Amino acid sequence: MKNFRTTLTALTAVAALAFASTADASGGVRARGQNGSVGAVAGQRGVAGRAAGTTTAADGTVTRTSAAGFKGTNGSRGARASTTSVSPDGTVTRNADAATSGARGSASSQGSFTRSADGTASGSRSTSATNAVTGNSYSGSTTLSDGAVSHTGTCTTAAGETITCR
Repeated sequence: MKNFRTTLTALTAVAALAFASTADASGGVRARGQNGSVGAVAGQRGVAGRAAGTTTAADGTVTRTSAAGFKGTNGSRGARASTTSVSPDGTVTRNADAATSGARGSASSQGSFTRSADGTASGSRSTSATNAVTGNSYSGSTTLSDGAVSHTGTCTTAAGETITCR
């Protein structure tokens, strides 16, 4: 996630500097290229940026990558990134991560999915969240394997004691 934030920050800064003349009255900037786009906006409540692009490899694999993030003047922040690839043989892979934090707590989620050329699918997603007021947290994961979905999740207090998830 750190590399994503660095990339998003760099893309947003470059877009803001390179295309400052295209900024509109709301403080936004947009740029389009042959393979994608980037945009950023700044206002009284914070800043946000996004970038997306599609590429085709020499073997015919098409990959779509996108990312977005925000930072509020109240200290809140969040980011997401995803990559989806489709191969000529029908294989699909997807990876997606997201994280956010603010005065009420924080949450993050990471996941991946693969569908092979023969149609079999597998994937997993892990999620965690923490309440900033109580310190209580949730940690869970969901897995798809051999057509079966399984889920585990645990909630704990700030002291590390297991509690019932609601």
